[in-house]
Amino acid sequence: MTTYSQSISYLFGLQGRGIKFGLRNIRLLLAACGHPEIRFPSIHIAGTNGKGSTSAFLASVFQEAGYTTGLYTSPHLVRFTERIRINGKEISERRVVSLLETVRPVIEKTGATFFEATTCIALKYFAEEGVDIGILEVGLGGRLDATNVVVPLASVITNVGFDHMEYLGPSIRSIAAEKGGIIKQRVPVVIGTLQPPADETIARIARRRHAPLTRAASRIDLDCGTRGRISFSGKNIRTGLVRIGLEGNHQTFNAGLAVALLDVLAERKGFAGRFSRLTSRAVAQGLARVVQNTGLQGRLSVVGRDRRVLLDVAHNQDGMHTAVSSMLSAGIRNLTAVFGVMKDKAYLPMLKQLSWVADAIITVQPDTPRAAPSATLCKAARRMGIPAIDGGNVSQGLRRALRRKGRVLVIGSHYVVGESLRFLKKKKA
Repeated sequence: MTTYSQSISYLFGLQGRGIKFGLRNIRLLLAACGHPEIRFPSIHIAGTNGKGSTSAFLASVFQEAGYTTGLYTSPHLVRFTERIRINGKEISERRVVSLLETVRPVIEKTGATFFEATTCIALKYFAEEGVDIGILEVGLGGRLDATNVVVPLASVITNVGFDHMEYLGPSIRSIAAEKGGIIKQRVPVVIGTLQPPADETIARIARRRHAPLTRAASRIDLDCGTRGRISFSGKNIRTGLVRIGLEGNHQTFNAGLAVALLDVLAERKGFAGRFSRLTSRAVAQGLARVVQNTGLQGRLSVVGRDRRVLLDVAHNQDGMHTAVSSMLSAGIRNLTAVFGVMKDKAYLPMLKQLSWVADAIITVQPDTPRAAPSATLCKAARRMGIPAIDGGNVSQGLRRALRRKGRVLVIGSHYVVGESLRFLKKKKA
């Protein structure tokens, strides 16, 4: 009998097949499973940054309205099962084993990758459990991503920035074209605030596919109240003042993007009838309870016994700028930063931005071949005049940071945040 450990080892072994852009494998996998992707409605979310938070806001809102909601995100921080949730509850280990055994012969026949296999498992699980709605986050890009087999109720593109250029192209236009590939014929698309070249590219794709395009900033009015509360007002949804459940100014825009999407869908034929319980009150509660409902972590999350540690998964230049700007606005400074990053990222500007809130940076190297060596990061920081210490691996670096006075920030990669969470859990135990 196959164990969960054996199943996970097999799945992660598929990572050796690399990243293969294209929809052939996932279509063959889903065909062998009876096409689960057509058995539930979905919302599809792409973007360089913010797609995980926007996906979580949407899932939380549907849950608050009483709908059985599937949420598929990547990557995970600690457990593989974090990627696949229904109403915030992770898929069980037993179910991962049984679903993998069902699709394993086709995985072998097609040479499917880790992400293709995982996407098939998630879609099959949601279909078998009869979810009312599935919220699906793109893994990489959009046009040729394995999630792009669905024809959703709506598509969302949060933003477009420089990341994964080796796969998506060297320019903002080329990256936007890949992300715009999730736009389907006559399916509405809602976008965040994009740079002009990206906006123009997305708009052109939408026109070509007769997909109604909405810019969230022009759809939703934001009004600030006291104690960090904000109201979101559209044509159909008016939340009243609410304190959203994720920290950082940028989360206001991610929440507004989610509200804009729901406001647009409220006018679509059939949606209002099918999701009649999705009221303004449910939207407000969903925005406020996003962490409790979805288990989302690593978005300026405060953890640890003494709540000294901040965790953020900002993993590229734009993400770092957004996180640091939010910390500065909140008066968060004089931190000890534990920083690790993948070697293909633009880590020099990330280090510079991090120095605006950190008195010292402890560089670390998470346990993945993709990681930049901590010594390389440390030398780069020192050359820029930034106080830096080579912390070694994540556990060593975090242990060293916690011996210092003041608050600690862990940032730079999902891998770094995930390993930090595991370390803190063991330390607490």
